[in-house]
Amino acid sequence: MSSIADESMVEDVVGAKLENAIASLQEQISALKSQRQLQTAAILSSHATKATLRRLKESQKQSTFERDVPTDANPLLTASKNQLLHNQQNLYRACGTITTFKIRDPDPNAVDNGDVLGIRIDVSTTGKFIKPYYVMLNKPFADSQLLRIHRHTLPPYIPLAHFAEKYLPTGKGVSAMSAKKVAGGKRQDLRLFMRALRREVVAYHNRIAVIKSLRREFKLDEKASRKGKDRERVIADISAADAEAKQIRIEWVDGKVGRCVVDDKGNVIKCVIMGEVGRDREIERAVVGRIEGIGERLKEGIY
Repeated sequence: MSSIADESMVEDVVGAKLENAIASLQEQISALKSQRQLQTAAILSSHATKATLRRLKESQKQSTFERDVPTDANPLLTASKNQLLHNQQNLYRACGTITTFKIRDPDPNAVDNGDVLGIRIDVSTTGKFIKPYYVMLNKPFADSQLLRIHRHTLPPYIPLAHFAEKYLPTGKGVSAMSAKKVAGGKRQDLRLFMRALRREVVAYHNRIAVIKSLRREFKLDEKASRKGKDRERVIADISAADAEAKQIRIEWVDGKVGRCVVDDKGNVIKCVIMGEVGRDREIERAVVGRIEGIGERLKEGIY
């Protein structure tokens, strides 16, 4: 029986080492692929590469034979053109994070001849631009300068109604967006509305990105099929405790459960961790701080 147990322990150790080696190789492959894409984009965007490709294209046009036969320069020219367009688009989306445009409501009974003001909000997370969000505004009454929310693509956990009530009030006694102001009324401020809305969207995605980063940091999304690997895990789960991701739930393997409150600036302002013997105030003090440093502070206390 002893020899069988020893063989099982050896197999577990060997299996854990193999899994760690495979995971390390997969991370290296992913890093190399990302580096290759970055280097390719940099080479195609360089002035020297574009000048060389232009010379090859010109020499190809001057040729009197096999003019329609594609050469090795054609794919490179196409890739360079696409990369240039991609760079211009990313530059525009990075600089013009909020874009306004006009559209027309096809409803024949729409107010103000169907004129609608569209707002596009661009947000990037983890180095990539996500799908833009759109907010459509129209005038609630004919011959009115007021604006109200008509349609939008924002998720329900973004408090759009709160920002509209604060910056785009349309109630009784509300003044128009002109220089004149009704006594006791509030003037609409479209600029502040757009800035506050985008700030909330960016803050939400930043919180979600940090939670995903913490899960990767503690390897919570990896399958632990070996006993040896299970014993190495200290954090059991990290997730958002509410739809707005302003509260983070942390579960430890030993049974402790914690909940952190994050403010609008990305700071963990409150944290409560309960275990079998009560609150763990030492870890609570370590967690409080910038949300991006939770993982590092937790590891200092664990390891």
